[in-house]
Amino acid sequence: MTTISPSPRLDWDRRQSELWAESCAHKDIYFERVGNFDICLHPSVLSPKYFPETVWFGENLPPIVQGKSFLEVGLGTGLVSLYLAASGSVVAGVDINSKAVEITKKNFASNGQIGHFVVSDVFENVTEKYDFVFWNHPWAWDGSLQADDEKLDMFLDEGYVTLKRFISQAKNHLLDAGSVLLGTVPYANLRAIEEICAACRYAQEIVREGLGDLGNGVTEQYYIIQIRPN
Repeated sequence: MTTISPSPRLDWDRRQSELWAESCAHKDIYFERVGNFDICLHPSVLSPKYFPETVWFGENLPPIVQGKSFLEVGLGTGLVSLYLAASGSVVAGVDINSKAVEITKKNFASNGQIGHFVVSDVFENVTEKYDFVFWNHPWAWDGSLQADDEKLDMFLDEGYVTLKRFISQAKNHLLDAGSVLLGTVPYANLRAIEEICAACRYAQEIVREGLGDLGNGVTEQYYIIQIRPN
């Protein structure tokens, strides 16, 4: 049996750049079947048509969440939250990009699902508590990522400043026995994530990992890290 493994970093970087260029060719709202859903996409929102991590998280989170309440930080198109709503969870979500919130609302309505979505800088406008809080965070943490400014906004959280805020404040929005679920990739600074969790007195473990196909023979790896207050 052939074992599939993630592609080398240089191949991955090249393919990511190709997909980014393809996604940037869209100048207006467009519609696609992505995973299990027909969705509306906006050029200012990371497109799951080109970046398969969104579907992978959507498929792999429901067995962890098991129908409990779910808050997504960084909605994008709302596709991850659609998977959770369809699996029986009460869903809410936030995004700093008003277009992402607008598109998410449209995608929920067109797919017959219910959720509560607001514009918010991380937890700024979040008042409720949830069993699970999820973020597919910007994985790049330093200036080594070579990209244009728009792509950097999608993938770069320099020094993990926003991630530190997310993890430190998450406990204020978790129900008893609740936990954070962090979506990430091997090229993130996993040691830094571990140190942030330890400084906030959280336990953390990788509870899911898998691969996605970027096309042209390139694969990438994903992790879901579960983070619990000690």
